Amino acid sequence: MLANQPSLTLYFLPLIQRLWPGFLPGLYRARLVSQQWQTTDMLLLTVKVSERWTGFVPGQHIVLTIKNNGRYLSRPFSICSSLKLWQSQQQIQLCCKVNAMGEVTPLLAQLANASMLNISLAQGDFHWQQPDLPAMFIAAGSGITPVAAMLLSQRHWLAPVTLHYRCRGAENAALLTALQQLATRQPLFQLQLSDSRVEPAAAWQQQLIADISHQQFYLCGPAAFMQQQRNALVNAGINSTAIRQEQFGVAMSGPADPEADASTLSGHFIRAGTRIAVSLNRQQSLLQNAEQYGLTPRFGCRVGVCFQCVCDKVSGQVRDIRSGDLSGHGAEQIQLCVSQPVTELVIKL
Repeated sequence: MLANQPSLTLYFLPLIQRLWPGFLPGLYRARLVSQQWQTTDMLLLTVKVSERWTGFVPGQHIVLTIKNNGRYLSRPFSICSSLKLWQSQQQIQLCCKVNAMGEVTPLLAQLANASMLNISLAQGDFHWQQPDLPAMFIAAGSGITPVAAMLLSQRHWLAPVTLHYRCRGAENAALLTALQQLATRQPLFQLQLSDSRVEPAAAWQQQLIADISHQQFYLCGPAAFMQQQRNALVNAGINSTAIRQEQFGVAMSGPADPEADASTLSGHFIRAGTRIAVSLNRQQSLLQNAEQYGLTPRFGCRVGVCFQCVCDKVSGQVRDIRSGDLSGHGAEQIQLCVSQPVTELVIKL
């Protein structure tokens, strides 16, 4: 049981919070300064962060934690603001896509100014590595958020940069005003907006690969979109080592065995000493499998960042959805949200 918590401090959390309300170990306090709708479903949050917070590299993300009905809920969001805002005002901005059916993002729209939140240290290695080389950025949807942070933070422009921003009309392009202003004042930066309602995907891809004089490429957006653009660049002769990407959500990897299908596996979840026999869907995470049987394991971000869903695998083998790596067959700890069943399993929740 102790191993299921990332910190022993969590067991004493109620007592600690009597002395320091809102305290969570390993996280930092942040106060909501303002919120503004960028589009009909993209909400821009401006938060003032604790002086203890160590800052970020443009392109990184944080895990935002809020409390609702006694539960702590966590989701990762990329920082979309410039370094200057943090350095001068101790503030960062998060542009969050609000999913009406989601558990966390609808709550963000209900937050009042001055609400207290918790954030993690900045994480991730998606950042602009060589500003002295010509670069192409390709973004869609929420993928514009880390890209905007990189572009808006750049102070010394040394080489031409093009941003290809795919959206469903300018009214659905979050952070567009700031990027247009950057393009106006910075001659080395070019903004290309593509409206998916009028420009077919094939024609847009041809435009991308027509100019491959750039030496580095940064992709960010939905997983399927990013895979399409990566394939197009590689097929056009771009070395894959010149392409860096950050994708939102977890891309489900296929079975290691090409002959395997979506059939189920038998398994058992052990909860409070009771063994529950289940049929496990190979194509879903163990968290999704458990929830389909009415079980409610602890979870947070659902993308393998926050480690709140760590539990004990008693026996059997799982695959990491993010990397495709296989676990051993014996007892070990796993993350439910990013683990797929490969063999028959016994999982202690």
